Amino acid sequence: MNTFLRAIAGIILIGGFFYLLAQGLNYLQKPTPLENIEKRLDEAAEKDSILTDNELELKTKSQTKEWEEVDKQTDK
Repeated sequence: MNTFLRAIAGIILIGGFFYLLAQGLNYLQKPTPLENIEKRLDEAAEKDSILTDNELELKTKSQTKEWEEVDKQTDK
């Protein structure tokens, strides 16, 4: 009985060690810059999908106007 309890305690101890090791390594893993960019792109796409047709048209016009102003400045 004594050896049986030691075996179970050893299995639990080793399992606990591996569990803590896995949790620690998972915590230390930082998101890569590419993952951050993908996250921001997803958030921006989500915001764009909420816009109405009129808002999308206004957004397109404002972007076109901004690019025309940039072109004028670079042509000088």
